[in-house]
Amino acid sequence: MKRILSIMAILSASIYSMAQTCDWGIISLCCAHLRAESRHGSEMVTQAIMGTPVKVLATENEWYQVETPEGYRAWVHPQSITLHNDSAMQSWRSAQRYIYNNMSGYIYQSPHADAMPVSDMVLGCIVEGKAVSNNGYIEVYTPDGRQGYVRANEVSSLNSWAQQLPDLSRLEHEARMMMGTTYLWGGMSVKGADCSGYSKLLYFSQGIILLRDASQQATAGEVVDFSSIDNLQRGDLLFFGNDEGRINHVAIYLNDGRYIHSSGYVKINSLIEGDALYNEQPILATRRILTAVDSEGIVLVKSHPWYF
Repeated sequence: MKRILSIMAILSASIYSMAQTCDWGIISLCCAHLRAESRHGSEMVTQAIMGTPVKVLATENEWYQVETPEGYRAWVHPQSITLHNDSAMQSWRSAQRYIYNNMSGYIYQSPHADAMPVSDMVLGCIVEGKAVSNNGYIEVYTPDGRQGYVRANEVSSLNSWAQQLPDLSRLEHEARMMMGTTYLWGGMSVKGADCSGYSKLLYFSQGIILLRDASQQATAGEVVDFSSIDNLQRGDLLFFGNDEGRINHVAIYLNDGRYIHSSGYVKINSLIEGDALYNEQPILATRRILTAVDSEGIVLVKSHPWYF
């Protein structure tokens, strides 16, 4: 028992020492849970997916307090993150990297159809890799050093992807591909998302970083007059709230008065009375994203210094 306690003490000291010299980290799991406090039983307030760069702020109980690219702060378990110093972080920024474009899939042990998985993947995951196709696969490396292969047609070069213009048709397609996905408080992936996590991950798929919570997202973007649905455009964010006027929900506008959102599960509702999908909850605000990129609260991935 004394030997076990001694080993645990050494490991704790090693983790603490590493945290003191490493100001950065990269999320190394497909979907890492970030919590309000430095313990497993604490509320999950958000998620970060594989390849997300974070700034390490503090360590406590072997957990790390981190800041995400949009400025959200929470605690992450050490098994979910790989620590980097400034030099290693700069190497990562200049490395050949790939972003996962499918809704979900896997990294495999070998470049063959019957290979076993190394890790799961979701839309938006980022990994390092080799720019050579092997039997229709790309050799990649997770942030924590696991090596494997991903289907070449499921990824894009991060550099090329970041230069593409946002595509609202593709955003709507991906939004609809999540129909029926279970609402998850704090969730921000195709495996489960809350309302603002849903809008955030879909805009990230278009190379745009939004703020995390609905009330925060409502402060950014071009203000849109929502007194008539004729003023609304596909991709506009619709914000709803309680009787006191506090915003607590966000949806993505589609067309013809209909919008898609995560509420219990991902579904479509309507602003039009008489529509079978009508939802009587009133809109409190509307914001347009694509006309306000690289303004406060709406940052292109290619413009964010943590990525490039």
